[in-house]
Amino acid sequence: MKKIFTIFCLFLMLFVSCSDSDDNDEFIDSKCDQITSIDILKYKNNESSVFSIQNVEITGDCLEVIIGSGGCSGETWVTELVDANRVAESNPEQRDLRILLKNEELCNAFISKTYSFDLRPIRIVDSNKVLLNLEFWDEQILYEY
Repeated sequence: MKKIFTIFCLFLMLFVSCSDSDDNDEFIDSKCDQITSIDILKYKNNESSVFSIQNVEITGDCLEVIIGSGGCSGETWVTELVDANRVAESNPEQRDLRILLKNEELCNAFISKTYSFDLRPIRIVDSNKVLLNLEFWDEQILYEY
């Protein structure tokens, strides 16, 4: 009886320790801070704290963005890059992106921080490049992969 109970516990532990895979598991090797999410509702409906984009650059598959906003240190800021889940038919095709910033710091200093976002989730299957339209950035960004 003890053996059966031990075997049962081992199987139970094995079953509990295995979890469902996350959508971003395929990007676990990312060299960027975060993975770009694709969510039209979040793109349209989520509010963001006020910020300015000071610089944008693509390094490999990472979109590196310098964000400036009021705050104390920026250590508590939470950012997310959201794709609108639509592709504009042009040559090359285009995608719309929006940065969401949650900033609850109440200091008067102006802080700048650099964030990087993995762009691989927004690649277009039949292409090797896409133009990115980043909200609050005046220039289109060419992402080649």
